[in-house]
Amino acid sequence: MSTSRTKRWNGTLESLSSEYLKGVMERMEAYGDHVQFEIPGHGKQPIYQVLRGERKMGFDGKHLLLRLNESGNVADGLSPAFSKDDVRGAIAGKRSPRSTGATRSTASAGSSGTARQVRRAAPEPATDTVEQQKYAYYREHRDELPEGIARHADEISTLMRSGHSAEAAFQQIVEQYY
Repeated sequence: MSTSRTKRWNGTLESLSSEYLKGVMERMEAYGDHVQFEIPGHGKQPIYQVLRGERKMGFDGKHLLLRLNESGNVADGLSPAFSKDDVRGAIAGKRSPRSTGATRSTASAGSSGTARQVRRAAPEPATDTVEQQKYAYYREHRDELPEGIARHADEISTLMRSGHSAEAAFQQIVEQYY
């Protein structure tokens, strides 16, 4: 059995490792329905941005939070937007036709694939609120927070889900690790 997975990102989901895509999927579950990757050229694990409506969150090749550039994206050249189903398929090793990823991701809101994603995303408002509050606090205080605090994002979310405010959760992590 042959595979198209290579050592470098070549612009297709199939060329990215399953482990890397699992990290991307974790960020998509927390932050958005679609993902765009930086156009090939810099390494085997590209930077990417997770999209939910007009909101965008950037991540580097190690899934750590990145600031968006002046244009509001993580990079000037980006791939088409891929859905969660596209990423799940690539993790499972399913090979999709090259045109399908771009067509499915840019389909109008009236298409059945997009409607299904919207319905699936609706039941998670509690997680959504926690993640939105966490990111809003981070964005507002990122200059004051220690370098590398994004590594503790899951712990901060857990603290917030247990009743801590965003400020209290970040403060506890700072006191515990820094």
